[in-house]
Amino acid sequence: MTLQDALTYHYRAVPRDMICAPDAISHLCDALDQLMAYKAMIICGPTILQHADVVQRVQEALGERCAGLFAGVLPHAPVDMIAEAFQAVKAVQPEALVSVGGGSSHDTAKGLATLLAQGGRIHDYETRFTPPDQVELPNFTNNKIPVIAISTTMGAAELSGGAGFTDQSLGRKIVVADPWTMPCSVLIDGRALATTPLSILRSTAIGQLRIAVESICSPRHNPIGDAMGTAAIRMLVQYLPVCSADDIDSLLQVKTAACMASLANVGGLGLCTATAHHVGGLYRVAHGEANGILLPHTMRFNLDACAERQALIAEAMGIDTSAMTPAEAGLAAADAVAELCRTLGLPSRLRDVDVPEAGLEHIAAATLHDRGLATNPKPVADAAPILHVLHQAW
Repeated sequence: MTLQDALTYHYRAVPRDMICAPDAISHLCDALDQLMAYKAMIICGPTILQHADVVQRVQEALGERCAGLFAGVLPHAPVDMIAEAFQAVKAVQPEALVSVGGGSSHDTAKGLATLLAQGGRIHDYETRFTPPDQVELPNFTNNKIPVIAISTTMGAAELSGGAGFTDQSLGRKIVVADPWTMPCSVLIDGRALATTPLSILRSTAIGQLRIAVESICSPRHNPIGDAMGTAAIRMLVQYLPVCSADDIDSLLQVKTAACMASLANVGGLGLCTATAHHVGGLYRVAHGEANGILLPHTMRFNLDACAERQALIAEAMGIDTSAMTPAEAGLAAADAVAELCRTLGLPSRLRDVDVPEAGLEHIAAATLHDRGLATNPKPVADAAPILHVLHQAW
């Protein structure tokens, strides 16, 4: 073996506190104390405020330390909503933000942290991507207001510095990757998870399965990411089919696996992530559902470029691969993902979630701006292969 063939990677661990408990919200003020912040403002959407008790529990935990509430977060975080939220938060001047809900709430809080420190418009901080692999990042400062995240879904946007904001006028999502806005504390609260409909918990968990799969298959994979990614897949396959609101432990197990999937993402994602961003942003499809529909197809598309990596996924899913070639095992993994989604009652075609066939070209064109393509196992330089996958999924 030459020096060029020796194991080489860059692993960066971001310090953060993660507290997992049936009533993790009770630790909220402790988290604020660790950040040396007193007043906090809550960021959430109207549905969770009106139809669950989670925000009320957060307000009670904060007491007099609650500086205000912005409850206008909308799905896929439209840029107009971010501008409105910015004005509300700027008027309050809190010392910390507490995002409560799913990915849109966490992305909104991260976007607000960027804008509060650096001003301007969210568009000013967009990640610029030129196919197949050129990524240009703006300059970010590190003097960001701290964010504490309380998630009510199995998604784990709270563990990422990236955030997505929909601009319908541009026909795509704006992706901002400000590493200084990553939440400093994450509270995994079983009672909060139990307030979310099971269909949403299942779809968002599949979205996290997608992160584990794409991280393992990334050209920049490394053994640390592989270990967390395969462990996350094993846990998701074990606990996801049986989790329910009546079993808090099962919810916390699935959420932990979902978080592990995000922590496994040490080398970038791929075509499924890139395409799902714009399926959701353009046609208001839930991110987890978009990922569940697309993932088996993107795995098959990438198979000839990463068969041995997909064989690891098959093994983690409990498939006996001893008599299979890597390509056969990788194909079995894609089929197993599709079967798991069917078992969970998730939609299997883009037409099932009201994406029009005429819209596939718009999605493909928008996806070409997405940095997720930069680390896809098979280089994607134009819209044709994206469109092929979309037609397969339609």
